[in-house]
Amino acid sequence: MWHGLSPATTASFSDEGHNADAERLDRETLDIQRRLLGPEDPDTLNSMSSLAGILYREGHNAEAEKLFRETLDIERGVRGPDNPDTLNSMSNLAEVLSREGHYAEAETLDRATLVIRRRVIGPEHPDTAASTYNLGCIAALRRQRDEALALVREAVDHGLESSVDLGIDKEPDLKSLHGDPRFDALVAHAKEKAAAAQKSK
Repeated sequence: MWHGLSPATTASFSDEGHNADAERLDRETLDIQRRLLGPEDPDTLNSMSSLAGILYREGHNAEAEKLFRETLDIERGVRGPDNPDTLNSMSNLAEVLSREGHYAEAETLDRATLVIRRRVIGPEHPDTAASTYNLGCIAALRRQRDEALALVREAVDHGLESSVDLGIDKEPDLKSLHGDPRFDALVAHAKEKAAAAQKSK
């Protein structure tokens, strides 16, 4: 899937692979913010999302899922269902659920995210394409090959970021598509599109 997890507030640690240090600092920050600012404060919500992202990267899926759910529940009430941060939390939770093998719930969340993003930011926005791509990954994980190919192609043709285009052949979630000539053609098409985008910059 497209790993669009919210950037950690302790990004320098995370970027260097020091997730344990980042986790410790984010836990301390979150404890203070919950106490002083309250759970609905934007800074508190950002820290919750940040910590959940670190837990996800560390493989602590159950705790990451719990924290993403808590963040999403609050954001829906405070920020509203159409807010970009709320949508990011929906996508993040779907990603954790997919990793845990809860494909049906992950798909439901990603489909809901896609519907809102199409309406709010349009069908050609990279975030909308990311939601489409993520649905394609879930379809591939569920061995729904035709649907997976169609969704990934749609994402490629409607705003998927070049960095994702270039990595489709290495995407673990799409492994079930390997060996299908249609997938090989899609990979070539995505790389051509990414190359053209680079030239136009």
